[in-house]
Amino acid sequence: MDMIEYYFSLQYKLPNARLRVLQYREEFYRNQTLHSYFTYSEGRWMVRGFRQDVQVVNLLDTLLALERYIEILEFKLKHFRLFLQELPREDRVMLNKKYFHKRELPDTENLRNVEKLCFSEVQEIEEAACFRFKFYEMPDFLIEAAEILDLEDENFTESFSVNFAAMLELLGVGSE
Repeated sequence: MDMIEYYFSLQYKLPNARLRVLQYREEFYRNQTLHSYFTYSEGRWMVRGFRQDVQVVNLLDTLLALERYIEILEFKLKHFRLFLQELPREDRVMLNKKYFHKRELPDTENLRNVEKLCFSEVQEIEEAACFRFKFYEMPDFLIEAAEILDLEDENFTESFSVNFAAMLELLGVGSE
């Protein structure tokens, strides 16, 4: 259920990502000289200059990537919050206790059902993000993870061995 925990942490990731944009931009100008300068290297004096063609392009690429990351986080957080608002209050409180406050809760059927519902919604949000932001392919771990949730007591052993074998295959490790 790491994905549910990830979604509960989105509200912290978003301000951190915005702060990184400001820090990166500030660092670029603080640590950069935009003029040519002399430097001593390999036993001789050399003139070095600010490489606009490389450094400005790298700055802009990084800033654009960070802005896209922020846009994706905002999309996911918006839809996750909408989902949480639709849940009954007691279910929302239960999920908050377990995944936001990281408290141990007794394993009840109600908790398992709410987790399944939440995980299903997270998968839908991820799929929507893939299409919205043109990733086209849903990550394999989301497709495979849906099958892992079927862990009733009577078929736990079988489900565990099948999912463990799938994980080993995904990692490229032999299960000998």
